[in-house]
Amino acid sequence: MQMWLPASPGALLSYLVTLHVLRLGSADFSVVGPDRPLRVAVGWYVVLPCHLSPRAEARSLDIRWIRNQVSETVHHYRNGEDLYSDQLEEYVGRTELVRDGLSHGRLDLRISELRPSDDGQYICTVTDGASYGEATVDLEVAATGSVPQLSLEAYEDGGIRVVCRSAGWYPLPEVLWKDPDGEHLPSVSQRHSSDARGLFGIEGVIIVSNGNRRGKWSCVVRNSRLNQEQETSLHISAPFFHNARPWMVGVGVLLVLSVAFLGLGAYLWRRKVLQSRELAKTDALLEEQTAELMAWRKFLLPHHPDVVTLDPNSAHPKLVLSADGRSVRRGRARQDLPDTPERFDTRCCVLGQEGFREGRHCWGVEVKGEVGGYSWWAVGVARDSVDRKGDTDLSPAGGIWGVQNWKGRFVSLTSSPTSLFWVPRRFWVCLDCTQGLVTFIDADSGVEIFTFPPASFNAEIIRPWFLLGTEETQLCLRDCTS
Repeated sequence: MQMWLPASPGALLSYLVTLHVLRLGSADFSVVGPDRPLRVAVGWYVVLPCHLSPRAEARSLDIRWIRNQVSETVHHYRNGEDLYSDQLEEYVGRTELVRDGLSHGRLDLRISELRPSDDGQYICTVTDGASYGEATVDLEVAATGSVPQLSLEAYEDGGIRVVCRSAGWYPLPEVLWKDPDGEHLPSVSQRHSSDARGLFGIEGVIIVSNGNRRGKWSCVVRNSRLNQEQETSLHISAPFFHNARPWMVGVGVLLVLSVAFLGLGAYLWRRKVLQSRELAKTDALLEEQTAELMAWRKFLLPHHPDVVTLDPNSAHPKLVLSADGRSVRRGRARQDLPDTPERFDTRCCVLGQEGFREGRHCWGVEVKGEVGGYSWWAVGVARDSVDRKGDTDLSPAGGIWGVQNWKGRFVSLTSSPTSLFWVPRRFWVCLDCTQGLVTFIDADSGVEIFTFPPASFNAEIIRPWFLLGTEETQLCLRDCTS
């Protein structure tokens, strides 16, 4: 039997559209996506939601996530197997169908390490014999860049050329200038560029001249998608003369330098006298602070730290635990492990084997491999009842008290994250069940890193908690006194 196909390209297109509509009409299910765009920061991961309606078993279906057309395959799953032969190169190793929800009709796709190029529309398509359905998911990727850098670069048009530069933005941000009165001014010129990752750098220029007011001038770079901005200010204390010439500016600079040198000797002599007086005060203050620090550390750290091991029954299938249960790293592929209620299925987390209900406890953690940089890891404590399925809430509200490194930014896992000043390689995790306190201490310096506000554990068992979002880092349980 031969199948008839239209001869002309236009007729062929009409035929395919008609066939597609007929397939849609014959479906005994529909595919449903979110009703609003998903907005996620560059470098993070996202789970694109999609489900069958009515809810039904989906493990035997043909599920394909695509971009703009069928040939642009992001991820392909069919009858229990992931198919990678036609996957777009830029998604290789970054996609994963969340299989735990297939039995309930969920077709969610996880994409890790988001890039600017991931921005756009995705289509979730489902085929079951002659039945077909699809839904669209809009993903908006965004990044907030660096704090702007201001520089005075040249004399121009009777004033000074002020340049504002910032990098690491997505999508392309806007540059705003504010004069001392807070009024917005446009840039005289503006240009942008993009780096190898697709992030934008931007440069704006303004000319400050005699006609401008003295005071604080600000450059604001704004990401309208995230409604976030970075701002840097410059204080101009003297006007620039409209009719001045470069040589006049040079003479003025020489005169200022001459006056400065005349006063330099007197300033240095006076400073030496003041420093000698302050030195004794500083030494005494340092001794007092050192004593307080040692007392604080002695109070927090027990003489015999707890021996903590990792619970393999709670470990996400991508986590690889050492034989002694004292270290964990993230592997490339999921291990074939039973999906029990105790096991994390989305976040790559693992709990400690030991649980604490009362008293004070402390254990050491050492970070091996990549500590800051582009690594993602977190350490802390969690309630034994913490939600282990889906995107666990990484905050005290979700039953987790921890700190995390996210690509070199070390922060507390709170509703309003507090940026911490350094990323430690060795630190103590201290738990006071009676007082409801969780404290992190740098093991090398003894300096307190962060302490959570007192919490009410309600006599619930609290267990050590670890997360590994990237493969470059290994978390080890150590005796940090050595």
